[in-house]
Amino acid sequence: MENIPIYVKVDKYKEVVDVLNAINAKLQAIDKTIERVNQLKAQEDLQLQAWGENLGDIRARIEKINKAFYE
Repeated sequence: MENIPIYVKVDKYKEVVDVLNAINAKLQAIDKTIERVNQLKAQEDLQLQAWGENLGDIRARIEKINKAFYE
């Protein structure tokens, strides 16, 4: 993007600055929300991995029981 000067009437300057500040505040809020969602997703992934491991353990135990019954 080119750096082109932007001309604003002096009487609109305060309004433009306020709008830009509001936009920046919203962007910061969005960044925090995205960061929190990523944290929650990481926690969820860890929990799902733990559940998968537990399920694998249960399957292994059931397989041992099945072998004991059929031997």
